[in-house]
Amino acid sequence: MLAKTATKPIKPLNPKGADTKYTGLEPDWRIQPIEDRSSALTKALYWYHYHYSKKEAKEMIIDWLSRHDRMNDAKKFARVPESDVTQTYGWLSRMNLRGLELKEQELAKLNFYIQSQIESIVESKHKPTEVEPEAAKPNIQDRLREKMIEAAADIDAMYDTMIEAGGKMSADFKPIAVLRGKNVAPQLTAEIVQQWKRHQDELEQALHGRDAQLVEGYSQFGKNQLKNLIKFCEQVVADCGSYVQIKKVERKPRKVKPVSAEKRAAKFKLLSEFPELKLKSLPASQLVDKSEAWLYDTKKRKLVHLVADPHVGAFTVKNNSLIGYSSTESVMKTLRRPAEQLKDIMTSSVPQARKMFKDIKATEVKFNGRGSENLVLLKSK
Repeated sequence: MLAKTATKPIKPLNPKGADTKYTGLEPDWRIQPIEDRSSALTKALYWYHYHYSKKEAKEMIIDWLSRHDRMNDAKKFARVPESDVTQTYGWLSRMNLRGLELKEQELAKLNFYIQSQIESIVESKHKPTEVEPEAAKPNIQDRLREKMIEAAADIDAMYDTMIEAGGKMSADFKPIAVLRGKNVAPQLTAEIVQQWKRHQDELEQALHGRDAQLVEGYSQFGKNQLKNLIKFCEQVVADCGSYVQIKKVERKPRKVKPVSAEKRAAKFKLLSEFPELKLKSLPASQLVDKSEAWLYDTKKRKLVHLVADPHVGAFTVKNNSLIGYSSTESVMKTLRRPAEQLKDIMTSSVPQARKMFKDIKATEVKFNGRGSENLVLLKSK
């Protein structure tokens, strides 16, 4: 059942300094989304995130309270610090005023959030007044962490929307867009990855019936729904990896003059020749600005399939490390018949080589992106 807005849709906002030619105008809800509700809500949340900040989110909640004849609550909420405002609830309030009929669960969450913020203000008012030293201003690390927490909350909101849609996956769920929009520090994405890997493990245990409590806890979802939830977790993890690679590429210093591929790859370690299998390595410069490559680890008998991150487009070399490669798709497999298998890979076309690598029956191991004296570069494109 849906909770209707108490007011008629109000006139749209006109973001200052924003080119609405590309972002579109403020969403309105004269026609209620039914089949595509989760997709429509996600697009709308992105629109507000793009144009507005916590300050406007707070004003939207106050406006929502005022228009619902809750002036007393509106005055109290006006005292809530902007730093404590959860933007998603501001956007949801505004969307309700624009005509969106909120589900009872959404309305309950919104009211609970508002009430908890008001109660925290009331509690602080009745505390004994004490002369406290001036609070230290947040440093750069605090600000970076706050951005990470906000991004994590927005990704959680996507997941909540997916749950409400019955586990339906939407192409509009793009965690990487949230990370980029918040400009999250790459080193802090590890916390988001750990959270979603743990959740993925729980879902997989429930799906395969490994834990009775988890099976019961997720009993409202069918197998396909659980698989979709697992895909979302995988997407968050993959997008975090892609985001780190993007940041590495963007962090490159401003070019004063073009640097040759040979010079950029000069410090990358490779084994020039491996007589035992009659292998000769391509130069490391063949790894610069490429989208795909095959390398062979002569010590571990592992074939490496290196793939560029889809959001970066190509990998390159920095000192003895590769940057811009996909941390999820770049993997290694142990070869049982290296002489025969490597010959097939080297004499095949790129599509054929991909298929051959995929057909190798061996456990996939992540590639660390580092050069070594045991690596031979077989081919690249």
